[in-house]
Amino acid sequence: MEETRADGSNIQGFGGAIASTRGARRQISPMRLIVTRPEPDCSRTARALIRLGHEAILSPMLNIITNPNVRIPVRPYQAVLVTSSNGVRALAARPVRPVSVEVPLFAVGDQTALEAKRAGFGAARSAGGALDDLIALAAAELSPDAGPLLYAAGEQQSGDLAGRLAAGGFEVETAVLYRAEPHLRLAHVAEVALKERTVDGVLLYSRRSAAAFALALRAAGLAPLLPGVTCFCISGTAAEAVSRVTAGRIRIAAKPDQLALFATIEAKETIGAADKSTP
Repeated sequence: MEETRADGSNIQGFGGAIASTRGARRQISPMRLIVTRPEPDCSRTARALIRLGHEAILSPMLNIITNPNVRIPVRPYQAVLVTSSNGVRALAARPVRPVSVEVPLFAVGDQTALEAKRAGFGAARSAGGALDDLIALAAAELSPDAGPLLYAAGEQQSGDLAGRLAAGGFEVETAVLYRAEPHLRLAHVAEVALKERTVDGVLLYSRRSAAAFALALRAAGLAPLLPGVTCFCISGTAAEAVSRVTAGRIRIAAKPDQLALFATIEAKETIGAADKSTP
């Protein structure tokens, strides 16, 4: 498939991946980057990179599967908590939503809050990017006496959000609405680009995506990554998952959000502990 954008660039599909042509506006140091996050965020990230002048190769390492049959008790929830855009989409896709869109929704980060607003939750607020921030925001803005909280969660959860809030007196109803299944292989275009040594970096948005990427690298006989390939990681846990499959540099975002991750891509120099080289 091919799509012509208003800015004159083209996006071409290659066996499940997407790569931009060189029609996009270029920056001083354009890079060719593999994006590994699940769809639809993978395509959105690719388009953002293209607008910055880079090239993007899509190789989602996780497939998000929602479960519309999960029963969510109808209760007077005072707020909804979400730790990923996947939770927002899974909640919004239900035939009957268990809460009104007027109920406050607290999201872990800006991108998740934006996804919630797209889904109609006009009162969505961002905690700034980390689980600790979300817990602190909920504890500061909500009262244990005002009603239960609904946590729209995935099967694999990073950190014990419900348990930590329960320790503060809150009642949390956890609804597991989706699961993430790893892809066992890289997209064909990504494998080819790595074999041809035309990749400058890889974007890794979660520990699970990074772990799936590491396994797929080994399966393709492409581990370790060459020294010229930089892994741009949204967190230290994502970096840890790829540390043994790369001979290149690992850069960790100053905050666990896309803006901070993009800042590491655009940076000309390594900044302190946000950058480390693997052995």
